[in-house]
Amino acid sequence: MTVEQFLELPEEEGVRRELIAGEVVRIACGQQPHEIVKSNFNQQLAACLAHKSIGWVMSETSFLLGSHDAVITDSSVVLKGRLQPGHAGWITICPDIPIEVVSSESASVMRAKVRLYLEHGARAVWVAYPELRMIQVYTAAGVQELTGDEALEAPEIPPGFKVAAAAFFEGL
Repeated sequence: MTVEQFLELPEEEGVRRELIAGEVVRIACGQQPHEIVKSNFNQQLAACLAHKSIGWVMSETSFLLGSHDAVITDSSVVLKGRLQPGHAGWITICPDIPIEVVSSESASVMRAKVRLYLEHGARAVWVAYPELRMIQVYTAAGVQELTGDEALEAPEIPPGFKVAAAAFFEGL
């Protein structure tokens, strides 16, 4: 299925969907741990980005990444200068840092999304696992796993975002 066909599908109440490699994937609603971790990411990133006014933290945002891919990030960072002022349509860029909180999606869907993000120019992809209290950081150079006091860093976000992995799991 193409993105055009996907966007023409009738909406179903309470159902969210993504299109990955032309296949429709249903997204479950996040449970409490999912929402707490997502909120922690949003708060930490918003505080950093607001300090220098260099971009946006977006939540539950749709990104059209090609003719067969339309994904929704749990959270994401888009740096200034990447969005067209006055544009009213769908966002057709890849976020600088897409953030996914793993709850009900299959491993194959998550791997496909990480691959899509990196292929479309993401600087890094952060995948959080609430049950494990672990964050995987994917970049073109590979993957790194962070837990506890290990710092999640994003040097491309001045003044240098650096937060202990455990901070994103507070409140669970």
